[in-house]
Amino acid sequence: MIYDYSELAKVLVRAHCRASNGKGSERHGDEKPFNDQWILRGQRSFGLGGIQFQIGKKNEEINNLLETEAKVNELLDIIVYAAAGIIYLEEKSGNGKTTMPSV
Repeated sequence: MIYDYSELAKVLVRAHCRASNGKGSERHGDEKPFNDQWILRGQRSFGLGGIQFQIGKKNEEINNLLETEAKVNELLDIIVYAAAGIIYLEEKSGNGKTTMPSV
């Protein structure tokens, strides 16, 4: 049985848009592909701890925000950081590029 996961897909697309067209791209993109940006270059230099720190910092910042939109944006950023962690781990394990799973 296949269940409806469309709401999850919408959130993941929003995280992608925030990284590629929003804050992430504007502040950190340097007109480079995602895999060549600091979010992954830093991990390659210093390991997964940097991403774990960023996720923890953003999670703590959410508690100080009043507006729902600001909280949502921080959570979208956490999703992008987590995705970067997955890309890094799969690169490190030798799996190469992240692949889409078969359903």
